[in-house]
Amino acid sequence: MPPSAPTGELLRHLVRPDTVRRVAFCDFDETYLAHQPTGAQRRSLRELEAYLVHAAEQGLLFGWVTGSSLTSVMAKARRHELAVMPHFVAAALGTELMFFTDGVPVPDPIWQRRIDASGFSADQADRAVKALAARGIRLTPQPASVEKEYVASYYYYATGGPEADRAALVGIRSEARRHGFGVNISRCNPLAGDPADAYDVDLLPDCCGKRNVVRHVCQRFKVAPAAAYAFGDSGNDLEMLASVGHGLLVANATAEARSGHERVSPHPYAEAVLHALRHGTDEG
Repeated sequence: MPPSAPTGELLRHLVRPDTVRRVAFCDFDETYLAHQPTGAQRRSLRELEAYLVHAAEQGLLFGWVTGSSLTSVMAKARRHELAVMPHFVAAALGTELMFFTDGVPVPDPIWQRRIDASGFSADQADRAVKALAARGIRLTPQPASVEKEYVASYYYYATGGPEADRAALVGIRSEARRHGFGVNISRCNPLAGDPADAYDVDLLPDCCGKRNVVRHVCQRFKVAPAAAYAFGDSGNDLEMLASVGHGLLVANATAEARSGHERVSPHPYAEAVLHALRHGTDEG
């Protein structure tokens, strides 16, 4: 069941435009939201929120696409006193796709049917992890503060040297394909609470992932991906950025992300998103 709207003072939700002219997909943690914001970054976020309210009236559909669960996103929104919620949230790497109706998150029915039909299960993920261990590639389960029904998350600790680690990551991807899974692998970001010298490894239904979220939402609202925007800061955003015509890293992006995507804004966090959408450019 989707979580209910926040208790207490309700966040304002963007009104869905009658005609969608633009779509923007934005990573949440350390892209839209700075977890340790400066005063200037808080002001940029408030300015972005005000812009989104106006832009939605002019045909912009805006959503967060994040590895965090929807429960976690909602909790962070309240903790950081966000004033505006987006039109949609694709949480837990797209395994939870919710559109807000009267302030309540409602699952996208077509998307949910695809996930249910995938047959993904924790037992299948466990078998893949055991197969990797037999090949000498060990994954450590991540501590789960919030359960993600269709994502199995692990750490791969980079202790074997660059060549051995590259070979291990290739092995993880091939094993995921063998089991019919999608896989997300990205360098851990200690700013988001992850360990240093490790990789996030997420096994999930092959129909999910940030790239597939872009395709589905654009198709649903009849917007060409080449005309869409996407914003991110880390390695797990690269496939999303590559799926749109206007993919942009924020200035605080990780070294891993910068090595895989050339368009980087001179502005950090919400300021980069605001500048790009306001000026209709992917140069930030």
